Amino acid sequence: MSGDDSWLRLSDNDLEERPADDWRAEAFVEQTEPQHQLIGALLWLPATRVRAILELVPDTAIWRPRARWAYQLIRTLVAAGHDPDPVAVLDLARTQPSTFALSPDRLPTAHQLKGLAIYLFDAYQDAIAPRENAGQYARDVLDTAYRNAFRDHAIRMQELAECDVERELLTQLFIDTRDDLADLRRRAEAAAKPGWNTP
Repeated sequence: MSGDDSWLRLSDNDLEERPADDWRAEAFVEQTEPQHQLIGALLWLPATRVRAILELVPDTAIWRPRARWAYQLIRTLVAAGHDPDPVAVLDLARTQPSTFALSPDRLPTAHQLKGLAIYLFDAYQDAIAPRENAGQYARDVLDTAYRNAFRDHAIRMQELAECDVERELLTQLFIDTRDDLADLRRRAEAAAKPGWNTP
């Protein structure tokens, strides 16, 4: 005779609530992510304030594809001396696809532009005290980028160490890893200094 396992089964209420709760939790995490907050903050700031952040935070530190595209667009606008407000960013997106797109030589589709417009609206709206916190968001993005790079390099090194790869290639990979991590660490340390992002 088997025991009562009814407590293991989810009720109908549990099944209905769970997907909505997961979606809300995921949306909250994305809204408060440093890179999302950084993009949102940059959309509020003048080009003079944004320039210092762009000099310190490389495009590769932004790992979500749509956020990275927005960051690249912001970089282009600021380089031309324009404030990166959401309307200007979206207008530029019509002629500047992401360099990380599957087809970076083709203009963005209407679907891609719509997705970017929604993302920009959300980032702009979700930004928490953008003028005061932009520097902190940049520090957090750089810290996350350092940790992600450390993890990714470690995995790659482990995988290559277990293969029949020549020692010279392993040594070169180690040197490249060291240089990449040192660059990100220097950037993160520079972002920790008071007043680094004020013109």
